[in-house]
Amino acid sequence: NANSDIKLCLSSFDDVDFAESILTKLKGTFPAPTGIQSRAWPVALSGKDLIAVAKTGSGKTLAFLLPVISRISVGSDLSVTSGSICALCLAPTRELASQIATQCLDWAPLQHIQSNVVYGGTPIGQQISSLRKQKPELLVATPGRLVDLLGQRAVVLEKSCKIVVLDEADRMLDMGFEPQLKQIFAALPASRQTLLFSATWPKSVRKLATKYLRSTEETTTIFVDTAGSTGDDKTALEAAMGQAEPTANKSVCQEFVHATDDEKDNLLWSKLCELKEGSRVIVFANTKRRVDNLAKTFAEFGTCAIHGDKAQSDRERALADFVAERKPLMIATDVAARGLDIKGVTHVFNFDMAPAAAAYVS
Repeated sequence: NANSDIKLCLSSFDDVDFAESILTKLKGTFPAPTGIQSRAWPVALSGKDLIAVAKTGSGKTLAFLLPVISRISVGSDLSVTSGSICALCLAPTRELASQIATQCLDWAPLQHIQSNVVYGGTPIGQQISSLRKQKPELLVATPGRLVDLLGQRAVVLEKSCKIVVLDEADRMLDMGFEPQLKQIFAALPASRQTLLFSATWPKSVRKLATKYLRSTEETTTIFVDTAGSTGDDKTALEAAMGQAEPTANKSVCQEFVHATDDEKDNLLWSKLCELKEGSRVIVFANTKRRVDNLAKTFAEFGTCAIHGDKAQSDRERALADFVAERKPLMIATDVAARGLDIKGVTHVFNFDMAPAAAAYVS
């Protein structure tokens, strides 16, 4: 990669070319950049395409959000007439899109940038009205809802949108969003910057990157804290590409329990009863029906449930109850498996075997 003109890693906030308002907030909130931020910021600010592979919870949101805000701010090289969408951030789930939008509300106003979020599960008419009234420069969206809005010409990207971010790109492909991504990229200008963030680097994501990012010489690829990494770049690259033996996340203690389907309820009950007071638990199941059944079966532990058939208001309430510790046991499908920043989770149970090994190593 052609990185000779880019400072490859920052050691402090003073090393990055952000506006004073952003630097002041950063210094007052965090002690130093995280690993992914220190390596992604210089590349993203340079205008190059970026592939960043890093585990969930590593500070990826600000790794892409702050350079995007900086590059589309008034007076920058990408700023256009106010009211045009200059940057687009795609996320696979409503919860992750909402979480990114919350960060946008914290940081974008520092550079006088309007942001908005659109996702399914809520009336599209309300979102169209909000977009027309607010005219945001930064849009966060789930792929399905964005395609709907493009079809109605409620969102126009082809001239103004110069930056696109794919957050949790591997998850987007797992959820079957490749057709929607094809439609979205067809609506974007050919001359743009693309930032792709992913927790894993399988063949499907490499193929996606080849299709939508610039040539290897114009794209920087970084790996930070990937599963199987020992701190050596070559080892991290091989592990992420599946050329090295994948290993479980070393920051998580994992246990395998062999059980037939009719034994699982009793085993989970016993495990929950063994936990200390104040434990916060997520149980993942593979089907929506099983999520609902488990939420009823274990209701006395204080359950909330999240899956794709739940109304958006119910999903938001369930997540809020869990975050606030009003309901310490969350039962969910994999819509809640990636990207959400939930502090203080002590235990995670995969009630059903996860369909992909990446669930255990990313």
